[in-house]
Amino acid sequence: MDLRLLLLTLATFAAGLAEAILTGVLPSLAADLDVSVSVAGQLTSVFSLSFAVAVPVLGWLTRGADCRRLLVISLGVFAAFSAGAALSPGYTTLLLMRVGMAACSGLLVMQASLLAVELAPAAQRGRAIGLIFMGISGALVFGVPAGVLINDWFGWRWIFAVMALYSLPLAAVLRLTLPSRALSSPADGAAYRRQLRSPALNLAQLVSILLLGGHFTLFAYITPWFQQVAGITDSGRIALTLLLTGSAAICGGYLGGWLSDRVGHRRALVVVPVLFAVAMLAIPLSLGHPWLLLAALMAWSTISWMISPAVQSYLLGSDPESGSAGVALNTSAMHLGVVLGAALGGAVISLAGIDWTPWAGVTLVVLSVLCAALSCRLQPAIGRPAPRSQTAPGTPTA
Repeated sequence: MDLRLLLLTLATFAAGLAEAILTGVLPSLAADLDVSVSVAGQLTSVFSLSFAVAVPVLGWLTRGADCRRLLVISLGVFAAFSAGAALSPGYTTLLLMRVGMAACSGLLVMQASLLAVELAPAAQRGRAIGLIFMGISGALVFGVPAGVLINDWFGWRWIFAVMALYSLPLAAVLRLTLPSRALSSPADGAAYRRQLRSPALNLAQLVSILLLGGHFTLFAYITPWFQQVAGITDSGRIALTLLLTGSAAICGGYLGGWLSDRVGHRRALVVVPVLFAVAMLAIPLSLGHPWLLLAALMAWSTISWMISPAVQSYLLGSDPESGSAGVALNTSAMHLGVVLGAALGGAVISLAGIDWTPWAGVTLVVLSVLCAALSCRLQPAIGRPAPRSQTAPGTPTA
């Protein structure tokens, strides 16, 4: 195992923490800022939308730049915005700080994913991507439960202060250990056009949007759902439940990459959404049975992190020439899914009640299964590249 991949994983841990940390403290944050829980939940939506917009824009603006320098600067600026969030006097200021954190996180994840692919052997690209996403899922294990406890002990502002203190020494370590090199730009216009002209690859992007949208329909409001629907009201029990579900999820990214390497990108693209639909459906059906509910939550959490390496391996394997553009687009697509899920969850809470959020999420996940199946039908020969002379411009290599 290349230790540099582990350092990149620690960098994406910061990005994952920034996005997920508020899920455990929404009620107290909303009360402190004098807004509703659904309005506070939009701090996650705005973060993800900003992330989605920032990735292609910053990818274009920083094309050809030194990857190590970008990662170090991103972490430094991320620390500054985190400190600003800790000092925010109100909701609007916190919202602006979240936008800045999201932009830095987007650049971090994009550069870390592409550098991981370059550092890993060709046969282990899926696992390298999966390892990067273990950093994000690892934020659930240590970050979200720790955030619940920090909030109880010191208040939510200290969560952002700790994130700032984490980022600065990590930036120094990356500066000393990573190679100084410029990666091939994922923002090449021809590569983007090649990806966007392929119906099969567009459907694969929809798989990420719909599956993660379904996930965040519930996950963005998981603490109030625990309190109001599952009957878990004690903050210690909530933190323990998040710790257990996060512990299960930490290997999800690696499992998604392993599955893609093991059974092929095409099969993994379909299998993961099917498994996720079953796991999410089991959550409301397990209410009243604590151990079954915990098992369903752990499976749901784990499989949610398998989809990103599965989709990105599919995109890279489908068309290696434009695959890096596909990865950049998918990084945005994932966060559009988070926006969709958090917005849908808020609407469901307002119109029907929080107990309906998992059912709304399952509906989106079923649509993701259909998109995955149709994508594979349109792209049947994945993993067997066609000769360049037989490949039309803008058509993905098979």
